[in-house]
Amino acid sequence: MALYGLEADDWHALGREVVDLFTALLRVDTTNPPGNETACALLLKDYLATNGIASEFVGETAERQNLVARLDGVRPGPTLTFMGHTDVVPADAAEWSVPPFGGILKDGYVWGCGATDMKNQVAAEAVALARLKRSGADFAGTVKYAATVDEEHGDHCGVRWLCQNEPDTLRSDYLINEGMGGLWLPIDGQKVFLLAAGEKAFAQFRIRTRGRGGHASVPEKEHSAVIDLARAVVALGLYDPPAIVSPLTAQFIDAVVTAADLRARLKDPRTARAAGAELRRLDPEVASLVEPLLGATFTPTMLHAGQAVNVIPTRAEACIDCRILPEMTADGTRELVATVLEPLGIDWEFEWVDVTTPNASPAPTALSESIARVLRRDVPDALLAPMCSGSFTDSRWVREYFPDCIAYGFAPYVVESFHAMQGGRDHEPDERILVEDVTYQALFFERLARDLLA
Repeated sequence: MALYGLEADDWHALGREVVDLFTALLRVDTTNPPGNETACALLLKDYLATNGIASEFVGETAERQNLVARLDGVRPGPTLTFMGHTDVVPADAAEWSVPPFGGILKDGYVWGCGATDMKNQVAAEAVALARLKRSGADFAGTVKYAATVDEEHGDHCGVRWLCQNEPDTLRSDYLINEGMGGLWLPIDGQKVFLLAAGEKAFAQFRIRTRGRGGHASVPEKEHSAVIDLARAVVALGLYDPPAIVSPLTAQFIDAVVTAADLRARLKDPRTARAAGAELRRLDPEVASLVEPLLGATFTPTMLHAGQAVNVIPTRAEACIDCRILPEMTADGTRELVATVLEPLGIDWEFEWVDVTTPNASPAPTALSESIARVLRRDVPDALLAPMCSGSFTDSRWVREYFPDCIAYGFAPYVVESFHAMQGGRDHEPDERILVEDVTYQALFFERLARDLLA
């Protein structure tokens, strides 16, 4: 029986090829820090060489080398880059039911740290490149491949370093990366696939409060840095900034919210916050996608005060993870913080921790239309919904250094829905992906290159 247009034997052979490379990558501990991504790059280099594709290491340190390759087609045309990072976040083995770096095949899934973020895509893109080579590279233009480092921490040696020091490795007309794209929602009998066309930016900051110190046996409630900080944290954590509904967000709401009245209220900035709370009660997974797109988010994450339990500290501080939309600025965000804290009557200081630039690529484009065509051929009830991701990826560096490049986050999951995955499995214990999903991802990337570069 044919599956996604492949005969059974061909599908199973593709699955074995993908899973063999994928599990080998998962068995390399590339926890960042320290990274150790070169060990993955070596596996990929050997795999590509076996398929007649030359590749090279590019990077700052021996242990953290990016792997880059290119495959030229039989006639001139545009350039498409497949990109993905090989580092992963720390995993506590005590919280996993399987070894996090075991690369285990069980119950139809591939399990391991990085199974969805994002060694699956790194492996699938490599297999797609190999299949293009084996078929004679019968396309127009060039397909580039970049297995990169240091995305999870992001302070050196990864995509930003490549853009600054080796720009030709990533310079292209189109780029495919991670970023929530490819997850799907069941809407009115169709599969609505997310397309990450943009992403919110960091506007992380620190709040410090001051008070009177002394012995803890004599409370100074009116002059307590800790109590003032607690009030500030609660106020910021519960604050809903004024809603912003961009044209992209409005289109996304139309695609994923079925109730007409609720859609209308979500798209009206005056009623969007209350409508978001209602959506959260009705469909928490969809709300987790829509609500962050209605404006800035303020999430308290780190608190610090004092050195001894019996000493009242004179200072306390909190770090707030704030994400802002492409329509917002850092200065405007600072004004929102003041709006929240000034009425409290506390002594507070503000300091930026990390500020990046919101970024997005337009949609529709030739790339988004190609993605939609390939999907519809294989999944007839598929629809594409461009959206702005609440998280950040290395696509932000590509968009900054190569403004003409169309960069999207997309790796399709055709079997498990966003709801079945409870919003995704990135950075969670027992991270896993269905064999069928990762196998199809390799087939999809190959077909995307053929369609876009026809």
